[in-house]
Amino acid sequence: MAKEYRHAPVICGIITVIAILGIIAGILKTMPIVVAFSIIPAIIYEIYRTEGIFTRIASWLALIVILVTLYVIHKNVMIDIIPFIAKCISMPVTVKLVPAGLIAPVVLVVIAVYLFKRTAGIYTRWLAVVILVGSVALFYTLDPQLLKNLLSTPEVQQNIKEGVREGIRTIQ
Repeated sequence: MAKEYRHAPVICGIITVIAILGIIAGILKTMPIVVAFSIIPAIIYEIYRTEGIFTRIASWLALIVILVTLYVIHKNVMIDIIPFIAKCISMPVTVKLVPAGLIAPVVLVVIAVYLFKRTAGIYTRWLAVVILVGSVALFYTLDPQLLKNLLSTPEVQQNIKEGVREGIRTIQ
């Protein structure tokens, strides 16, 4: 049964403003924990609004991931990435330790995209976009240079151009 939606636009609007203010403050002050806290209301309301079993599980998983992220950011947990990279590539790696918090925004992006694709309601999709934008901002505040490096690679640039072309073709 569909959730009551009479106040949903106002609630989603307030949640969006909270997320935007948290993202701006977190980026300006270089405080990822502020960004993480700012998307919690969106996740909680997403849990309330989702109805399908898999979307509800995804919403709860997002909450668990963000709570673990808060702990990892607070404790400044680092992960040795050499064993993981050695299995995938045979290049010398200059970075040995990375913040464990970098994993959470990636997981949250995947969850947000899944929620956006699988939910039918406009408000649940709205919340999924807020979670997606907040996750990217969280990733950026954790390591701004890494995001810039990822977006500037030729492969990513080509994929962005192709994605824009595909999007334009589907709109017409």
